[in-house]
Amino acid sequence: MNTRRTPVEKPSSFYVNNWQVSPLSCEISLGTQKQKLEPKVMAVLIHLSQQAGKAVTRQALEDNVWAGRIVGYDALSSAIIKLRKAFGDDSRQPEIIETIPKRGYRLIARVSFPETGSTTSTTPLTPEQNEIAQTEITQQAGQALTPGKFTAPVLSTITVLIIIIAGLTAYLINKPPGATEATNITTSTSTTHNVTPVIAVLSFENMSSDTRQDYLSDGIAADLITGLSKISGLSVIARHSTFAYRNTKIDVRVIGEELGARYIVEGSVRKAGKDIRISARLIDSTTGINLWADSFDGSMDNVFSFQDKVASSIISVLKVKLTPRERLKLKYVYTDNIEAYDYFLRGWQLMWRFNEQSNKEARGYLLKAIDLDPGFARAYANLAVNYVFDFKHHWSSTSDQSLQRAHENARRAIELDPGLPQAYIARGFTQIYSQKYDSAISLIQKGISLNPNFADGYALLAMALNYAARSHDAQKMIDTAMRLNPRHNALYNLVNGRIAFNLRDYDAAIKSLRKTLQLNSSSSGSRIWLAAAYAHKGLIDDANWELDEIRNLNPAFSIESVKRRIPLKDAVQRKHLLEGLRMAGLR
Repeated sequence: MNTRRTPVEKPSSFYVNNWQVSPLSCEISLGTQKQKLEPKVMAVLIHLSQQAGKAVTRQALEDNVWAGRIVGYDALSSAIIKLRKAFGDDSRQPEIIETIPKRGYRLIARVSFPETGSTTSTTPLTPEQNEIAQTEITQQAGQALTPGKFTAPVLSTITVLIIIIAGLTAYLINKPPGATEATNITTSTSTTHNVTPVIAVLSFENMSSDTRQDYLSDGIAADLITGLSKISGLSVIARHSTFAYRNTKIDVRVIGEELGARYIVEGSVRKAGKDIRISARLIDSTTGINLWADSFDGSMDNVFSFQDKVASSIISVLKVKLTPRERLKLKYVYTDNIEAYDYFLRGWQLMWRFNEQSNKEARGYLLKAIDLDPGFARAYANLAVNYVFDFKHHWSSTSDQSLQRAHENARRAIELDPGLPQAYIARGFTQIYSQKYDSAISLIQKGISLNPNFADGYALLAMALNYAARSHDAQKMIDTAMRLNPRHNALYNLVNGRIAFNLRDYDAAIKSLRKTLQLNSSSSGSRIWLAAAYAHKGLIDDANWELDEIRNLNPAFSIESVKRRIPLKDAVQRKHLLEGLRMAGLR
């Protein structure tokens, strides 16, 4: 029996928040940003968009997108991960797709279709695309399709299949010569040359009964992250995001989905006297299968050798190609003095508690490390950052001298090791607070060039660019930082909020700055910008309340103190901020 084929009309595009979705070309775009989606990933997005605001079960998505075919658990999870990555969405604080535990997903973003009068603008499939789609649908159903006899679920399945086939056709027509399709890894670990493996190193477990040894297991994992981050063929999730899973029993498949990382590294450290045992394993988070595991026994004197073996094994298993320079970077040792390294790790752990007492204690450990090894460049770099914290937060009576000491230690770090990324980042950090923005930007960019996965480096670069009146460029950098560090700390949201404010996007500024305060309620810097954003929105009562919160901590807070504290280069941006604060009632 011949089947009458009629053109199937679908919207040529629609919007998810401000992203334009183009189903036939399998693309989403926001301004100059464009992301290509695989056909089935686009099909998942379309189905969720059709059910926007409603919870959609995994079974319903699989039935509609894969048309009754039996697929593994990871097929849909992988599609959701790719969608979140394309939109830059954070699974922990989602703005696009929300996970419904043990059920499925919900599209929480605003979905809109372009309209002409009251009619949705549509573009029919071409006859060729329609022919391919109808043929494929017939094959899948195993029978001829007669118009007028479809139930709603069947129609939904057909719609999705048409989009998949149309998108696949467009992709096959337009793909570059020699392009190949990515192969899913099961027990194999081969990847195409176009795919950059994304890896997350979790905090290593301290297997000793002494919790004071946590700094060692954390430090070894953090240095592994630092080492892998230097490899251009890997995308490495930042420490702050991965260490958030410390002491949790969350399945690695969930962690992988939340972080957008296919590969997870777990490990443990057991230290008894001078003896140490380091165990590590590499897991494919889509299957939960171990790809590699090993243990290394020896003394603390061998700790650097252990770290090198773990990193080299991971790179070998993932078949990542190294340049000669990257091979040298992996072999690099920061210090030959194990005791100095131990003090460095203690100081490193304390610094990131972000309080006055811990910062002071950390400084003591870093000075001991430098005393034991005067050539320990990374210790000088961390000491420079430590002094900037002291200056920035006025944690000591000599905080004004701290900035000068920060400059001296950062310069010394570069002199000792011109190839150390942290040295340039530290020097750039000091330059920001000296309001030398061009120098800061150049130094931070140098650091990032030496470590392309340095999430904090991108965040710091965004801060410098924004202060230098380059807010559009700053937005790109903070977006990159958040992608590399999906569970970022409050600083990222603060920088993002400042950028949005300078771009006059007050709604986005308010949203980001509120997130900052959720993570760190004592951030008076966030309240300054939030008060100004509220005022420019006309929300004067909310703005007044933020100012009152600042005055509770600092009764002397005034316009003059803001002028001294906020290092904005552009007079127009500075005036804009101060005007907002004056409208809020600050004098």
